[in-house]
Amino acid sequence: MGSSWASERFGERADAVRRRLAASLLEAMGNAQDAQSSAHSDKRYTYGFTMMARRYEALAEGLRDEPGFRLVRPHGSPHHLVVLGGNLLLPFRYAEDDRTPISEARISDGRISSLVRELFDRFGPATSYHQEELDLALDGESAQEELDLSSGADGPATVRPALTGLPDETRLVPIAYAGNAQAGLLRLYWGEAELIDEFGRIRWLHHEPIPLPTASAAPLSGLWTTEPGAASRFDGGLLPDLALSTRSSAERKNGKIFPVGSEAPEETVVTGDNEQP
Repeated sequence: MGSSWASERFGERADAVRRRLAASLLEAMGNAQDAQSSAHSDKRYTYGFTMMARRYEALAEGLRDEPGFRLVRPHGSPHHLVVLGGNLLLPFRYAEDDRTPISEARISDGRISSLVRELFDRFGPATSYHQEELDLALDGESAQEELDLSSGADGPATVRPALTGLPDETRLVPIAYAGNAQAGLLRLYWGEAELIDEFGRIRWLHHEPIPLPTASAAPLSGLWTTEPGAASRFDGGLLPDLALSTRSSAERKNGKIFPVGSEAPEETVVTGDNEQP
């Protein structure tokens, strides 16, 4: 049974939306793990770049048949975001392990982009808490990694509203996941949160876990089959019978998934997938 929050946001289809969210992000994680395996490298460039793109694509593929589905592409972003019945879905990695509390979730590994700020300012709850911003300088490498994708080629001085076509009553739904290239998807949450500083820290007004499919979960028993005690990995069972498209190993291997206007530098260490939309 779904919660009252989920029912208020998504109505009678809340349970179906929750299952499709889990299936979509498991799909994305499996794609990223497959790509990393095909790369035959101990560097996680391939995993990180694949996951940062596939999390948006897989959500679009998994939810496109739901009523009220809409795709929006913010100005200056290479990714499309899903809007479902007036709810704007924002997936992000909050941890690479299953020990980090969801209360410590951050949208970004560094300073947030102007797009993330706009999403929370326009579509998030009214801010009730603000943390003093620390005057921390970023070195050259960190500044490049945290490039504001919504600022465009001319820099921050020419920033324009990223999502001018969405009604003001649209509500932001952060979707936070924990996972890594070895263990796969470990935790998944959704809810409502406010942004409290420029380093991506958030305060949850409501959050709840989204169960990941297991053999013992009755609603999903026909989607995944895992051995007792096996790690919760997407590639450890059968593919879900959902409207999700998969990509061949050749397509993943040959595809170049980089932020718009940039290339992956050989010496930049990519350990995660928390690039901003």
